[in-house]
Amino acid sequence: MPEEIFALANASELPSFTGPVIRAVGPMLTAPGGYPTQEKWAPAGTGRELAGPEDAAAAVTGLADAGAAAIKVSLNAEAGPTPSDGELAAIVEAAHERDLLVTAHVQGRGQAERAVGAGMDEFAHTPWTERVPDPLLEAAARTMRMVSTLDILSFGDVTQELRTACDNLVRFRIAGGTVVYGTDLGNGAIPPGIHLREALLLHEAVRMTPEEVLVAMTAGPIAVDGPADLIVLGSDPLMRLEALGDLRVVVRGGRVVTG
Repeated sequence: MPEEIFALANASELPSFTGPVIRAVGPMLTAPGGYPTQEKWAPAGTGRELAGPEDAAAAVTGLADAGAAAIKVSLNAEAGPTPSDGELAAIVEAAHERDLLVTAHVQGRGQAERAVGAGMDEFAHTPWTERVPDPLLEAAARTMRMVSTLDILSFGDVTQELRTACDNLVRFRIAGGTVVYGTDLGNGAIPPGIHLREALLLHEAVRMTPEEVLVAMTAGPIAVDGPADLIVLGSDPLMRLEALGDLRVVVRGGRVVTG
């Protein structure tokens, strides 16, 4: 439920919290009957159905007031209706007025184009249902970033969806786009913590160097007066990314919580 995740996100900022820092977005903004409102896995409150541009702007304002770190929009045309272009414009305008980025779940032909056209800031998943044309990826690379979530398309196997996503992500990078590591934890057999298989897909299939993969996995560089959130590995991941699977110590806010 939204009220539960926002409360948990607030608690994660406290020094006594031993888990990871949590950034919550709240429910996905969607059309009436749109994804994910009809999904069996989705509890009540997972989606927020919109009733026009004014309601879309109001939804963003409500989420921003509740503490949302970003606004997530459902553009899943394969699972049902999607928000109108007017609603998308209202979402982006209202979110940017509150300095919030807009991330889009795009699924189905033409939905990546709608996300770019609306001025959204992020693809929540690498598009996998179509080969995105080069000009569209080039336009996206100028203003958007792309979250990988590649392994949810394969779970260790090689599938056509994975091939399509990797091709899109490679060309997005070539165009200068920013790639962010992400796993979509909760979707199938994705483990909590560092997901080595996702990191290796970025390295082996998307052709990112170990250093580039680590940058994609890191919120920011170590800096004076910054949060002391660190991990200790058994060997150097710059030499072998497999070192990410040998976690020895986790430091959260300057305190050792695992190790």
